[in-house]
Formats: sequence, C-alpha cells, structure tokens
Amino acid sequence: MINNDSEDFAGQAQMSVVDSRTVVVELDQDHPGFKDAAYRQRRNEIAKIAYEHKTGMPVPDAPYTQEEDELWATILELLRPVHEQWACAEYLEYWDKVNFPEDRIPQMREVTESLRRLGGFSFEPVCGLVLPRTFLIELKNDIMLGTQYIRHYSKPMYTPEPDVVHELVGHGPMLAVPKFMEVNRLFGEVTAIADDALVQKLINLYWWSIEFGSVKEGEALKSMGAGLFSSIGELASFAERPQRDFEPTLMENTAFDPTQYQPFYFCGESTDDVVRILTEHLQNYLR
Repeated sequence: MINNDSEDFAGQAQMSVVDSRTVVVELDQDHPGFKDAAYRQRRNEIAKIAYEHKTGMPVPDAPYTQEEDELWATILELLRPVHEQWACAEYLEYWDKVNFPEDRIPQMREVTESLRRLGGFSFEPVCGLVLPRTFLIELKNDIMLGTQYIRHYSKPMYTPEPDVVHELVGHGPMLAVPKFMEVNRLFGEVTAIADDALVQKLINLYWWSIEFGSVKEGEALKSMGAGLFSSIGELASFAERPQRDFEPTLMENTAFDPTQYQPFYFCGESTDDVVRILTEHLQNYLR
C-alpha cells in the first residue's frame, strides 16, 4: 500500500483522527463510494482497526457486508481466467496453496495464518497509503503493510486506491514463494540504511519488478507483479504494451504513475533470472 511520494493522487482517500475513539476516512468527491454513507462508515471502522493495531498482535476482523463478500466473489471469478493465461507458474502454484475462499473476503489474520504455515510473510494493517520508506522497511521483518477495505461495489473493475483485493490477491501468493520472500527482505534491508534519494530509487525498482514486472516462461510472456495480478483489465491487456529489458539501474531511475495502466513493463528471461539480478543489485548497496 504505497504512495509514490508525500502527495495524494486524485480519487484516493485521506485519513484523519478526530479523537481517541474516532477515525475518519475522507474520500474524494470522485471516489465511487463518496455518496454511500454506509460504505464510508465501514471505511472509518476499518481504518480504526489499523490505527489501533499493535504489530505482532492478531488483526481484528473487518466488518464486511454480504454485498462486499459477493463483490470479492465476482472479482475472483473475473480474475481466474486471466490468471490462468498470464500469471507466472510460481503465482499459480502458491495461489492453490494459500487457498483463498471464493465466496467471501478472507480476513487479514486468516491469510497471515495461511502464509505463515507456508513459511511466508505476515500482513499488518494500515489505514491507507503510506510513504515508501515506511512500506519498504517493514519487508525486512517479513511484514507486508496492507489495507483491509474493499473497493465500492458499484465499480468492481475499478479502484482509485489499492484495496484488499490488491493486497491479498496481488501480493499474497508471492509472499510465500521462498526466492521472492528473500528479494522482498533485501528491499527492506537496503531501505534501513538508505537516504531519501536511494529510497526513491528503491520504490521505483520495487514498482517495476514486484508490482509490475513480467517474465518469460519459454516463449510465453507472463506477469510476476502484484499490481497486475489484482487488475482484471491491465493483466488481460499487458502483453499488448512494450516489454523492456530487465535492467535495475534503468528501472530505479524510471518514475511511475499509479493512476493509470503502465505504458510498458520490464521483462526478465525467467523468474530465477529476475531474482538473481535483483539480489545482486540490492546486495551491492549493502557492501
């Protein structure tokens, strides 16, 4: 759940703490849920869970409605065929191992329990967008910061901000794949010693690899990125856009725009090759 910098993008939510008992999520007027009072109240309740949560403690369940559970089921149904066509082998393997429920939104604590049984990461809740340093540094502790709310039911194909679908469906399976766990940890370890300029490079690199990277499996093009795994439209069409060579130095100096489909992707020769390249590049910063 990362922001490219300290500014908010159009349509994304901001959070304010009124007092010790009240957390308010301020939705932009263009947000699909802006006029839905019940949705906004649930967003406030879910944000309060994150605000009050202590690291290492079980995450309280979010108050999802039947309508939102049905929305999750609809999204998974739409994603299944594009995953089968475009997701890398590791994602598909660990998707089956994580075993998400298809008829309801899984609680964050449930997914964490599933990942931990596989030796994977834990999810910790946040109220909304966090700065790159905050997001990246937790990775060294095997923690992925994420949100619990789901997009508004009126637009199942669209969310102006990363939601629980992005966090769990996008990141979840890959956070139990050993070689990708190691790379995520390395991002966190480098962030711990990085100045602001390097943090910006790291978040760019993370975006173009872990969020929106692509790879080859033989002659086939596949996604390995969380941002693609959770986007029905972008994953279904990502092969239509240019694929650039997987070069970390170029990637970390390439800015990104999270408000639209990416205009190109950086493609590795295989997931093993991607992990090797990223590992060597990140370890150079630790020497």
